Amino acid sequence: MTYRLWWTVGYVCTTEKEFRAAKHRLIPAIYEVLDDALRRANQVARAGGVAWLLEGDDKTKLDRPAIERTVQKRASELAAPGRG
Repeated sequence: MTYRLWWTVGYVCTTEKEFRAAKHRLIPAIYEVLDDALRRANQVARAGGVAWLLEGDDKTKLDRPAIERTVQKRASELAAPGRG
């Protein structure tokens, strides 16, 4: 199973519209475990970036608001790698 996370830091994309326009040029980060992708999304957010989209081979598809909600809800689990 693979999960692809598209994220940016800085001025690359500041709106959803800009992200959609640039998505074909961005290289997603690839993870084998959903929690690893969510953990990275959490790290990106703490660094001032934006996790725009998370898609998995299992039909998982989380947009920015869904990623933010999930990370907020599971923050304590995602803070410690290797747990769970």
